[in-house]
Amino acid sequence: MKKILHIVGAGRVGQTLAALLGAHSDWQLSHIVSRSLPSGAFGAAVVRDFTALPRADVVIIATPDNAIEAAAESLARSGALSAGTLVLHMSGAKTAAALAAAALYGAQTGSLHPVFAFADVAYAVDNLRGNICALEAESAQALAVLQQLADALELRAVVLPSEHKARYHAALSAASNFSVALAAYAQNLLAPLDFPESMSRELVCGLMRQTVANLEHLTPLQALTGPIVRGDDCTVAAHLAAMNQEEQARYRAWAQATLDLARERLDSESAVKMQTALSGD
Repeated sequence: MKKILHIVGAGRVGQTLAALLGAHSDWQLSHIVSRSLPSGAFGAAVVRDFTALPRADVVIIATPDNAIEAAAESLARSGALSAGTLVLHMSGAKTAAALAAAALYGAQTGSLHPVFAFADVAYAVDNLRGNICALEAESAQALAVLQQLADALELRAVVLPSEHKARYHAALSAASNFSVALAAYAQNLLAPLDFPESMSRELVCGLMRQTVANLEHLTPLQALTGPIVRGDDCTVAAHLAAMNQEEQARYRAWAQATLDLARERLDSESAVKMQTALSGD
């Protein structure tokens, strides 16, 4: 028998889930709470008001993090919850405690966080499967249903204790978001060279792809290349001399983190010279 499913929120994550679960043989996408989707999108009833929701087996809250608690409160007042309903959110940072309002009405609660950058719905629909997701639940019953959802989405699930979610999400945010900021910084350094934008992007992203490929089979220390790990302090000094003050400040921050990682591969004299080059002394 199909499980009845509602989705709250129709951003990139919500639409991806609607497309994938709405087409799955084990799930029936009943309603989507959204202010923007047209009626009948993804074969579901689209409503603006939580009070229009019938009872369901599972309700996925796919809103931004700062709207999860309010959505749970509205859901709790809607009459759509029963003791067997699982209410979950998709946040990597917040725990199931954000759904406390729903739990007070007897719902099971938990979270499912796909380790995936939802930049484009069509791309996510085609490429989400096979990635890792983190499951967090406040009961064995909730965890079992979360695992069924992960299986339906063809995700590889790991169970994450609630107390570690913030640190887990910080690590993933650093890997995903900081790499984008670093790519932007590197492309901006190339701007005075008047390369076509496509060439600058190819130069930066091509090297980043090679680095990530190395990280898939080497430790970070083993994968590290470049002037800092080689002890080429003169090269680093030349880099800094070619930059304005704002660029230097950001370079020094990244280079210091790189030097901290590289110290195990540097002799003490090279490490001191590199630190001096970064300090500008």
